[in-house]
Amino acid sequence: MTRLIDIFRRNMLKKLIALVAAFFMWVYVMADQDPAIEDSYTVPLTISNTPYEFITLCNERNITVFTRAPRSNFVKYNANAFRAYVNVEGLGEGEHQITPKVDMPQGFELVKTQPEVVAVKLDPLTERQMPVELIMSGTVAPDSAVKDMQKSMDIVTIVGPKSFVEQITKVYGLVNFSGNTSSFEVQIPMNAVDKDGNSLPRVHVVPSVITVSVDVESGVKKKIVPIIPDLHPAQGWSLTKVTIEPEQMEISGAEAVVNSIVTLKTLPFNVQTGQRLFKGTLKLDIPEGITVKNDEVTVSAEVVRNPVTRDQTP
Repeated sequence: MTRLIDIFRRNMLKKLIALVAAFFMWVYVMADQDPAIEDSYTVPLTISNTPYEFITLCNERNITVFTRAPRSNFVKYNANAFRAYVNVEGLGEGEHQITPKVDMPQGFELVKTQPEVVAVKLDPLTERQMPVELIMSGTVAPDSAVKDMQKSMDIVTIVGPKSFVEQITKVYGLVNFSGNTSSFEVQIPMNAVDKDGNSLPRVHVVPSVITVSVDVESGVKKKIVPIIPDLHPAQGWSLTKVTIEPEQMEISGAEAVVNSIVTLKTLPFNVQTGQRLFKGTLKLDIPEGITVKNDEVTVSAEVVRNPVTRDQTP
């Protein structure tokens, strides 16, 4: 044992120097063989801790994560090993600029993210009730007519982010007649659109589908007749340049009833005194037993004062 201790103590300084030199040589070799480099990953961006009463809106779906690590780490790991997220805990309604956070495997150093900040909007979840409109597509058979249509629901609920729900102007369903000769029932999906006819993201209609019952009457006659507006100006005033849209309309019904009708008139309407230009939507006076596709027309007219005549008797 004493001999072993003597061997260990002999030339102690030289041995320590050799050990330190070997260590630095190892570090040098390892750095040369596995140097630190920079590279990037494209990582999906998630939103965390969204308050239950809000919906988050963010245009960024992915971010680029720039990292530094030994070369071997980039061989071992792919983008699935990284997690990028923005934390909206404690934030209120409105748009916020948030720096993304990144969880990385051990050995990686975050250099930067692109983008460095992300715009996230917290929009309250809201709902709104709206009437259902039915839009007709196609026509029934030539000797048939639509007598009546009934919806399973007249009012539906739209649900989604407040800023989007407020833009919805119409909820409609498309009913396709496609040459039907008899009554039928169909389920149609509901569509919620803005003033330009566009659907908006994350806006849902509840229920998403309603049932429409269509009563088709066969053995009927159809005819196109002109429409006459029944306008009444105040005393001392007259109407000029009267226009109506549409000017004529197709009517359908039993042959005897259809043959007796020459024109359709609007319901009487009194034009207010002093109104220089009249424009309005008027209901049609539909005779019993007659069916039309639309019971409203748009009427416009200029309202002018009658000339005053003076008594020139000497």
